[in-house]
Amino acid sequence: MKKFNKLMGLNMFLKLFLMFTLTANAEDIGQFAILGEQAQAPFEGVLFDKTATAVILTYKGTAAGACDIRVQYELNKQDVEFTLERDNWDIRYAALQDEYKLVREKKDLEIDQLKDSLQKHSPQNKWVWYTAGIASGIAGTVVIANQIK
Repeated sequence: MKKFNKLMGLNMFLKLFLMFTLTANAEDIGQFAILGEQAQAPFEGVLFDKTATAVILTYKGTAAGACDIRVQYELNKQDVEFTLERDNWDIRYAALQDEYKLVREKKDLEIDQLKDSLQKHSPQNKWVWYTAGIASGIAGTVVIANQIK
């Protein structure tokens, strides 16, 4: 956030700087004259005074500098926005990991409780139940076989 505030301060300074420098150039625009082919010059062209020539010659450097400043500002702004978005995703990822851990712990606890409940309700003498099941199966088979004959 500090980087963003510093960036905004720089932006304000650059705007004020450009405003005052452009205002100074706007006061004296310069003059030019278009000459015809036979008017005091052997060729057709455009004639500028010293102020207009200076403005034209310095415009490239001024425009390039302003463009570089604007590009740097936009890059810094994108960097701050990207960092913020990445931090938000990191926070979301950590929150989802915590949520996953809590759900997993809850499910493990539920599984343990179901195991305990199942052990409490299952018969203690399993061999008796197995023997009774086998004996009733044999008895049922014998009865059915006798009925069929």
